[in-house]
Amino acid sequence: MKALKITAVAAILCSLVATLGCSGKPSGFPKVSPCTITVLDGSTPIEGVEIALIPDTPIPGVIAGGTTDAQGVCVVNTTFANFQAPGAPAGSFTVTLRKDPTPTKPELTAEDMSKMERSEVDKYNKERDAEIKSMPQIIPPVLTSMQTSKVKLTTPGDSAITVDVTQY
Repeated sequence: MKALKITAVAAILCSLVATLGCSGKPSGFPKVSPCTITVLDGSTPIEGVEIALIPDTPIPGVIAGGTTDAQGVCVVNTTFANFQAPGAPAGSFTVTLRKDPTPTKPELTAEDMSKMERSEVDKYNKERDAEIKSMPQIIPPVLTSMQTSKVKLTTPGDSAITVDVTQY
């Protein structure tokens, strides 16, 4: 029985090594180049902007993007087969940005809802949704869609770009 367990563990380890290779990167992971995107509102950095790089030519299984830090800087990461590395794959991309306003009413947790009547939950959520809709957008809607964003990036080449949302 013990020999069977050891054989099974060895087989799993061998298949992992074969799948990941020596570098830990899965077979098919694209070559990536360093890339950062800075998002500003005039001269003020915007933290928490979700950035997605949408390739002009699809790259199956590859996701590139990230989130801006307190300085408004996003270090782009590429993900493929649950492996992530800093940088962007080669290609031409449309860059989309997203950051929703933060309402004063937090989202209800399951515990919160369990202590409330259904009508109270519905009322709370309706008020929260109305507040969100009335808040000014942080990112202009034109930058949130692949079809409308005018922000383009080509890698390697554009290793660092800045997007000032007041320009849109």
